[in-house]
Amino acid sequence: MRKEKVISNYKALSDYELSTLAGRVLKAMQETSTQASFPNPNPGLTDLETIVNDYITKHEIASRRGSALEISLKNESRDALLFALKNLAHHVNEVANGQLSLLLSTGLVLVSKPSSSELPLVTSRIQLRDGRISGQMRLDFTPLKRVWEYEVEVGREDATNTVEWFETFNTTSSRGNVLTDRVPGIKYFVRVRARNSKGMGDWSEAVSLIAR
Repeated sequence: MRKEKVISNYKALSDYELSTLAGRVLKAMQETSTQASFPNPNPGLTDLETIVNDYITKHEIASRRGSALEISLKNESRDALLFALKNLAHHVNEVANGQLSLLLSTGLVLVSKPSSSELPLVTSRIQLRDGRISGQMRLDFTPLKRVWEYEVEVGREDATNTVEWFETFNTTSSRGNVLTDRVPGIKYFVRVRARNSKGMGDWSEAVSLIAR
């Protein structure tokens, strides 16, 4: 019988995805009920909070057209966070011993069940970068196997800081997708989902970039 587990390696996540996951895991592990189930986590909650907050802060700084130094500091903090999440996942898997409710309570991601007829996985490592000229952006992401095409949504924040998705297009390529006619100075958000013979997968985490 297959034993449920959480993923221990999150290197494939984009910085935005990793930041979102880390914040979710920290909040989940700080819940009273979760602390009761995992009283001696590795790393400890104080250390985990320090590592997560350090990465989130440095990621936010580097994402705003950070300097080479700021990006380097973010990357070092990312490595520390990935190591911490790996240790935490091993600890969670050992303590939970396959108990699904305990695994889900941590905010970590479950290992996908093997299947020959699955919907596409969530698209990962979404990268949004400046294009060659003003008003352009380049979109790249990790390709998925046995996928027909990808659906891309573009949005921007409204007056309430809620992302409004206003543009959709399909592509068969995971690299070199160019978004044109962007307004300089406006922050745009992009998310991606894949389609195969079974249907559409879930949306990826959104990434953002200020058009130049």
